[in-house]
Amino acid sequence: MDILCRSMLFEGKAIVTAIDCTETAERARQLHGTSPSATNALARVLAMGVFMSAGFKGLKHKLTLIVDGGGAGGNIIVCGDSGSKVRCRMDNPACFDGEGVRPVSEVVGGNGRLTVIKDFGLKEPYNGTVKLVNGSVDADFAYYFTVSEQLPSAIATGVKLNPDGSVAAAGAVIVQPMPNCPPEIIETLVDAVRHFGNMDELVSTHTPPALIEEYFGQFDNKPLQPTYPAYVCSCSRQAMERILISMGKKDALEIAEQNGVVEFSCDFCHKKEVFTKEDIERIFEEANGDN
Repeated sequence: MDILCRSMLFEGKAIVTAIDCTETAERARQLHGTSPSATNALARVLAMGVFMSAGFKGLKHKLTLIVDGGGAGGNIIVCGDSGSKVRCRMDNPACFDGEGVRPVSEVVGGNGRLTVIKDFGLKEPYNGTVKLVNGSVDADFAYYFTVSEQLPSAIATGVKLNPDGSVAAAGAVIVQPMPNCPPEIIETLVDAVRHFGNMDELVSTHTPPALIEEYFGQFDNKPLQPTYPAYVCSCSRQAMERILISMGKKDALEIAEQNGVVEFSCDFCHKKEVFTKEDIERIFEEANGDN
């Protein structure tokens, strides 16, 4: 089971988060048929989606991450709901297939932007956009937190693949000083992160609690309630019915006449829903009845 662990450090002056999202990343690989290079990059962005949606309190709070760097993988989109329930898609999941594992920056690209959308159910969602630093994911999200949320952050993601391309381990460590954290504590935390070494190996040999204990256990350390991430798609037949209604009855029936049915496929889980002409007639009749 995947897990996200957090600990307050130095009496709440900083917080460290360690994530194991191996099962979530492997589910994404299976659903989207990603190449090893694409899996390596996508799993890192997924880890950030897990992290950023973990703190959502409202059940209807929504997160969307869009990484548009011009790399071989095309756009990478990760959506998250409360409790680190995430889903994802990418434009070119088979990029570099048969070429081993290429650098993350070649899949992501470094000439573009990172967009973060947080919808808390208010009148307008929060929307923050920054230029990508180098397409490594780690530096790009650290820059986003520093510039858009005024939270200087140290971020290290790690992914290890099996010989067949499946995910052996995936995770991340994020260290964030709180506002007004003394400079000497920040320096101490940065020094601890520098000693991580090979993060791809570290996520495969340490559970999140063990990682926090080994690298941050010497500091004043108060564990918080863990979160259990998972790949969960929010699509439903009802949601696809709403898309059908937005097309208009005439267009929907024309497509059904030409193709026999109207079919929708979810970009995040590839689940298909099929609507016959009889379904369309009933759906629009019920919709008009509601009005």
